[in-house]
Amino acid sequence: MATLYGIGVGPGDSELLTMKAVKTIEKCQVIVAPSATENGESIALETAKEYIKPGTEVVIKHFPMGKKDRVIKALQAYEFIEARLREGKDVAFLTIGDPYVYSTYSHMLKHVRDCGFKVQTIPGITSFCAAASLVNETLVVGNERLVIMPAANVKEITDEKFVVVMKVYKHEEEVLDVLEEKGFEYIYASRVGREGETVLTNREEILKLRDYMSLIIANRK
Repeated sequence: MATLYGIGVGPGDSELLTMKAVKTIEKCQVIVAPSATENGESIALETAKEYIKPGTEVVIKHFPMGKKDRVIKALQAYEFIEARLREGKDVAFLTIGDPYVYSTYSHMLKHVRDCGFKVQTIPGITSFCAAASLVNETLVVGNERLVIMPAANVKEITDEKFVVVMKVYKHEEEVLDVLEEKGFEYIYASRVGREGETVLTNREEILKLRDYMSLIIANRK
């Protein structure tokens, strides 16, 4: 039976794929990668393209992030993947970061599981782990909690000391206001592992940049 492989390709640096991810990409006959825009590029595909062998079928599928029709788009992507699996072809679905952290892969799996196909998931380095290494910042220590949340929920921070705020784009001012009010020190990182990689700690510089691929690591005593 053919297998669907969900492969995390890491934050965007082609050297940060695991050996298992590379070997799996090399052996799959079909590669599917998501794009946030119609007919747009795929960051996941750009990250992994050097490991795709000539002759491999490569397809980019549109997954509108946070949009109402993302479930429909996930179904359409699955229908394509299902057809290839029924032909006996192994399919790799690439995701930026890790397949189970804010990923398009999760939406599509609902359809895959319903039809009983074999699935194997290969983890990838998350953007916030890569960012922590980039800036030499501890994410969490001892018995403390680490809270990972989307920027839209930043007001839900209570007594946590270690926080990672994802999906910061278009929420920069609100996020910084909350973190400063609650006594956090923070580091903003964007495009980690990719061209244009940027690290900032100055509020005004962060508000000026406003990059789509961004997150904030924050902590307080």
